[in-house]
Amino acid sequence: MVLYRCQNSGGPQKAVDIPGVREFVLSCAGQLEVIHILRAFEDGEYGVCVVHCDPQSCKTLEGSARAIRRIEYAKRLLEEIPVDGDRLKSICFKAGCDLEKELLDFFESLKRKEDSG
Repeated sequence: MVLYRCQNSGGPQKAVDIPGVREFVLSCAGQLEVIHILRAFEDGEYGVCVVHCDPQSCKTLEGSARAIRRIEYAKRLLEEIPVDGDRLKSICFKAGCDLEKELLDFFESLKRKEDSG
């Protein structure tokens, strides 16, 4: 599974240590293009998660809003393939957010789906 994360969402260092998760830290989640998300699925990844800043406190002003729009567009494209759009998750990182718990919950739910289907 793949995790794309804004460096302002948990710091520039690796945020989580979850087996089987490849983490990519971006200077801004708004840099992530739809093709990166789709390519991860094409390469055989079962799930993709994008962690972005709260749009109200994004340091690049539009980065989080851009990321959210691209994630929603990618979900629509996945549904057309058909790939379950729930395999792509967006997490808004805010103060008090337990990023590791949210990621573990998401990846564990995907693992259960993968094992059952």
